[in-house]
Amino acid sequence: MNVPYRRQRPLTPALSQRGRGFTLVELLVVITIIGILIALLLPAVQAAREAARRVQCSNNLKQWGLAMANYEQANGWFPYGVIYGSASGNTGTNPTGIATISTPGDWQRQSFVIALWPFLEQSGIYDQWDPKYTFYSPKNRQMTAVQATVYFCPSDRRGWWSADTWKSRTRGNYVLNWGYCDYFQTQPQGFKVGPFAPNRQYLAAHISDGLSNTMFMGEVIQAVNDADWDLRGDFLNSDAGAAEFMTFYTPNSGIDSTLCAGADPNEPAPCQSGWLWGSGPVYVSARSRHPGGVVIAFGDGSVHFIADQISLNVWRALSSKDGGEPITGGAAD
Repeated sequence: MNVPYRRQRPLTPALSQRGRGFTLVELLVVITIIGILIALLLPAVQAAREAARRVQCSNNLKQWGLAMANYEQANGWFPYGVIYGSASGNTGTNPTGIATISTPGDWQRQSFVIALWPFLEQSGIYDQWDPKYTFYSPKNRQMTAVQATVYFCPSDRRGWWSADTWKSRTRGNYVLNWGYCDYFQTQPQGFKVGPFAPNRQYLAAHISDGLSNTMFMGEVIQAVNDADWDLRGDFLNSDAGAAEFMTFYTPNSGIDSTLCAGADPNEPAPCQSGWLWGSGPVYVSARSRHPGGVVIAFGDGSVHFIADQISLNVWRALSSKDGGEPITGGAAD
């Protein structure tokens, strides 16, 4: 019986049957390529996150702008900037006869934030606020410790003021436009005041430059540390430089001159260069942690991103309420 011949398959090593693995060189090449791709991707991810934070910041300022408009509609005027000392005129929130009341805490120490609480869904703390007492009084300290999301730009931190014995109260990133002037709105030469002031309130009719051409609120960067005697962002405080920005310099530029420790022996050191206690005019620049500019809310409720490269003349013109300057050559989104 003839048996058909069958060709035998060649024997293969076991390694060939399992498939060849990566060599060390190949593995290193793959890891290198992955590392390069991650390095290329990270800036895009970070840019996307910052874009989202900027959108949230714009939304926050939109809420502040709407609160301003609703306050004006309800009261007939825009809120005061800050109240301090012996306030004159109609300040909106003062109970009848309060100017003759002598109470611990000196009631004339509050900022615009308190006036806008009912229009920022913060009626709960507004109803507990006692206007006969200052912001640092024990009677009001519980309300100043509330940290509402609308207070903070998500690109910055959630800060506190804890530099003195009246701690802790919240800081914030959103402050009022004071104009091209110092805190008391008396200098420099050729100064132009903004729509907010100490111990004063303005009607919409006073904003003769037009609400859409006048900045109402913008950003500042808070102190690096809670215990720093740095009033920027201490926006419940009526002290100079705490609840306002000025347009002496363009956004994110210049040197701020504001209150800090050093010259006053009763307050803690250190004092950074350019900051003074109780001497010289106070100027605070608009600043943000957004690359390239700051977010600004205008009087008509619109919100714009103003580039750092904006013309200084245009920047100052946008900050005045009745300067009558032409607005040309701006740098906004």
